[in-house]
Amino acid sequence: MKKFALLSLPLLVASCGLLGGPEEKTRALHTEATLTRFDSQKLETRAGKSALFSKDAEPEYITVSPDGKTAYVSLQESNALAVLDIASGEFTAVRPLGFKDWSKSALDASDRDGADKKGRINIQAWPVLGAYMPDSIASYSVNGQTYILSANEGDGREYEGFGDEVRVKDLKLDSAAFPNATELQKDAALGRLTVSRVDADTDGDGDADRLVTFGGRSLSVWKAAGGLVSDTGDLFERTVAAQRPSTFNSEGTAETFDTRSDNKGPEPEALTVAQLGGRHFAYVGLERTGGIMVLDVSNPAQPALVQYFNDIDASAVAKDGAAGDLAPEGLLFIPAASSPSGQPLLVSSNEVSGSVSLYTVASDGRLTRAGRYQAAPFQFEEGVAEISAYDPATKRLFTVNGATGGLDMLDISNVSAPRLVGSVDLSRYGSGANSVAAYGGVVAVAVQAKTKTDAGSVVLLDAMGKELAQPVQVGALPDMLTFTPDGKTILVANEGEPNADYSVDPAGSVSIIDVKQALARR
Repeated sequence: MKKFALLSLPLLVASCGLLGGPEEKTRALHTEATLTRFDSQKLETRAGKSALFSKDAEPEYITVSPDGKTAYVSLQESNALAVLDIASGEFTAVRPLGFKDWSKSALDASDRDGADKKGRINIQAWPVLGAYMPDSIASYSVNGQTYILSANEGDGREYEGFGDEVRVKDLKLDSAAFPNATELQKDAALGRLTVSRVDADTDGDGDADRLVTFGGRSLSVWKAAGGLVSDTGDLFERTVAAQRPSTFNSEGTAETFDTRSDNKGPEPEALTVAQLGGRHFAYVGLERTGGIMVLDVSNPAQPALVQYFNDIDASAVAKDGAAGDLAPEGLLFIPAASSPSGQPLLVSSNEVSGSVSLYTVASDGRLTRAGRYQAAPFQFEEGVAEISAYDPATKRLFTVNGATGGLDMLDISNVSAPRLVGSVDLSRYGSGANSVAAYGGVVAVAVQAKTKTDAGSVVLLDAMGKELAQPVQVGALPDMLTFTPDGKTILVANEGEPNADYSVDPAGSVSIIDVKQALARR
């Protein structure tokens, strides 16, 4: 690791706006918000193996309301959003998201519905429900009302001690609910589709009364107070089918065409929202198919497609590194005021290709490629570039490197030629970094323990990659983390996943860290 000079702590604290006056109340260094208060309530959420909701729930992603008072947390496997009052450190609500009805929308449900049992584009309505199960979420306000955006990727629970996923053809279908079961369970129909085992039998008689897919294959808009405003339905699949048919429901290349239709389709995972002038735009990364969907969400009730950016070379062999950006894992918007180019930028960290791409964002939301960093040597599917954060003072990106477990630092002062200027070895803190956030010269990194069911930590670095203070212990398997808008607080989503045989299952939680106190622990 390169050696750098340590920035002075007082300057960093001042830049964060953390030097409160004597009247400012002293807060606890760390508060752990859990969901135990909901264990006694009957919630319409997706169940895991545990008898307790607080253990089943796995906080995945956090977005903070524009006023900085409330955090919204996606509980992906539970198909719910939780509401956290930041000041009190208490969850105030859990909002089950329910299911979408694929018989009123459409999806491609099979990878073997074409000639010679191969795939084809076959988007149609089916008697199936879909659990939204969002990964990334974001928040924005229109006319004084706050809305939550969700990228509905979907995710099952698959462990040695518990299996959630099953193909439709391996279920016994209720004859009343599915009178045409024989036809539906053929491979060319629904037979190959992966659905939820735990959501199938609603009356306990051993057969499947309903079929529920993992993920909504869509972007949804929700009221902050609860309730669905709109959902893009089958827009993503139909857009890819029209504009990039050779990579429809694929791993990004022509050779994997339609191989994901029987699972979660394009898998919208990465998400960010940007305000340009008086309009709001959502950027959604399709983890499997690749590319970025750009939608105008200024009218929350009617998201409108602006662009599908995808310049992957579909004919290239992905493992050779020539295909381009594969599997956008994280998206980051940099406003013009903070951008090294003076223009708004979108940053995409691409997990499978190990690349980081920069796009110039036009006033109408459209993307134009500006620059690209490719980690060397090329490592296919090693998670070399996962999540990125940006420090405007140094014009540096901090990118989680899943292959090394460390943090790569990129200089993007020349957006057309991003370059690696150093890496931070985080191995002494645990088994590796999962996420990163930056504010006012402070870089916060979520690091999981060597045993994932043990408590993880948040490491605080300066923009040169040097440790600022002692790590803060948080919950098990810390993943996404973010600063509140004023920079005074860090929120950490601790997933609390069980171990392989489900014998240890930590509670999911959100850690609330007081930044001023954390930085004082030298």
